[in-house]
Amino acid sequence: MRKILIALLVVAIAAGAAGWWLFLKNNITPSESQPFVNIPTGSKVSDVLALLRDKQILQSIPSFEYAARIKGYQTVKPGHYVFTRHMNNREILNMLQSGRQTPVKLVIYNIRTKEEFAGLVGRTLEIDSVAFLAKLNDPEFCKGYGLDTNTILTHFLTDNYEFKWNTHIEGFTERMDTYYDKYWQGARMTKAAALGYKPSEIITLASIVEKECIFDKELPTVASVYLNRLRINMPLQADPTLVFALRDFDARRVTNRHKEYDSPYNTYKYPGLPPGPICMPKKKSIEAVLNHDDTEFLYFCANPDMSGYSVFSRTLDEQNKVAALYRKKLDEMRVH
Repeated sequence: MRKILIALLVVAIAAGAAGWWLFLKNNITPSESQPFVNIPTGSKVSDVLALLRDKQILQSIPSFEYAARIKGYQTVKPGHYVFTRHMNNREILNMLQSGRQTPVKLVIYNIRTKEEFAGLVGRTLEIDSVAFLAKLNDPEFCKGYGLDTNTILTHFLTDNYEFKWNTHIEGFTERMDTYYDKYWQGARMTKAAALGYKPSEIITLASIVEKECIFDKELPTVASVYLNRLRINMPLQADPTLVFALRDFDARRVTNRHKEYDSPYNTYKYPGLPPGPICMPKKKSIEAVLNHDDTEFLYFCANPDMSGYSVFSRTLDEQNKVAALYRKKLDEMRVH
């Protein structure tokens, strides 16, 4: 009898040890960075195991696989899953089975084109960048927002967002649409209407203002210059629109080649606003247009002292004098 009791005790201890090893022992491989996996929509358990194995997240794949069978892990929930340093198999499985994923950050900043925007979204979320770009180039999709393929980027405001990684295109655009509507309700819409422009036109102008300024403090003054020009039907003559037209984003100096290029974005050739924005402007640039300075300036030029600031002028004669000094400085610096 005593031998039987001892044998049963040994079995119990062994079972307890096995259970501890399967479920309670830390199973995360030590790492300097926090490990994670993106589990695609439609994945199977075998796909999850392959991801964990390929990224070397687990110390013991066999123990996890066996624990997964015991806990009945069969339905895979897609998403972005982040693992903490001392997680055991039970905690890992609880996270995966419940779909307790960690949101990813989408930072919309310094985007010039639809291609760049689609690429950013595709790198951050599960959304296919090619499919999303096709949406942005689809006239019917754009028409649903009262826009066209040139102005569609004005409907997506720059900011820091959090999304579930497996957000689909429709969910993404709905969320961005809600954010847009909230931003433009009330005072901002009233100010835009007082200026005589739709939000898409305000954002288009803000994109030009932003690309003209190095220092934020000049945004409202530059905005006033362009609004003054628009008011008297004077061409904007905005160098950044020429750079955009040619996609010559590395240009250090605008030349006659840029000014002679025939494009609806050439604001030297065509009066009024260009067909759409030349970047996705920051909200501070939009605010600068809506709350522009009250000036009589019609001209501005980079300061010849190369400080990055601008010199503002009321007359063309004043402007030409500053511009001549600035061009001379560029020649001296061999900027061509």
